[in-house]
Amino acid sequence: MVRLLFLAALLLSALSAWAWELVVAFTNDLHVAMEGLPALEPYLRGADLILDAGDTWEDLYRFTDISPAEEITRWMEGVGYAAKVLGNHGAYLGPALQELLPRVGFPVLGTNVRGIPGIAPWTVVERKGLRILILGFVGPKRDVYFPYPLWPKAEVMDPVAAARWALEVAPEHDLLIIVAHMGLEDAVSLARAVPGCDLLVLGHDHLFLEEPAWAAGVPIVEAGHRAQAVGIATLGPEGLVDYELIRMEKKPTKGRSALLPVVALALLFLLFSAGK
Repeated sequence: MVRLLFLAALLLSALSAWAWELVVAFTNDLHVAMEGLPALEPYLRGADLILDAGDTWEDLYRFTDISPAEEITRWMEGVGYAAKVLGNHGAYLGPALQELLPRVGFPVLGTNVRGIPGIAPWTVVERKGLRILILGFVGPKRDVYFPYPLWPKAEVMDPVAAARWALEVAPEHDLLIIVAHMGLEDAVSLARAVPGCDLLVLGHDHLFLEEPAWAAGVPIVEAGHRAQAVGIATLGPEGLVDYELIRMEKKPTKGRSALLPVVALALLFLLFSAGK
């Protein structure tokens, strides 16, 4: 009888070890929308792992600089983000980005980025006894992500080639998650090249994906922009168990006033061109 109880306990222990669930919360394209961040916090703090898919630190519509970038970084550290991928709007900070990167308290990823100090090719985190490898990619068009005058030494490798290289040299892991800042079409190509990926968190196109976009068995998810939504993906031994896109309550829009900085910039450009 004692032996049977012991065997039953071992069996239950083995089953519980395999019956894990990992809750991943994610954001993308926050564009330093500080006013919307408090509404996201309850969903982020309840997750096992928090990730961001880029364009966190800059908003061209409001001509933001290093100060709000530092402010949102402190917020992300306080909430508990594990990693983010660099987006093109982060690169638009120019030299200020190099001041910011050493002060970020979590890895900023760029698996296919070279020539920018402070960018990590990957990170490995442990949650619930699982080793999770996180890779981060930007899209293949260098001129979009790193305008030459700002980043003459930056290089962007093909994401598929960089992914294959990373998986050859990265540490052993139980799960693979990719955070990518690129168009959906490029993300689909990347997912098809890395079918062992458990989750691909996407940014750049500002898509509110109510359901995952699947490619070669890889779920691709994205949560809008400017803190208007947060995504919650639950992973288990068999893959994606559950996914929810949670939209925040909409705030009154500013109408045409939001376009004024863009119009002003266009007028200045026309005046400059006419004077040449």
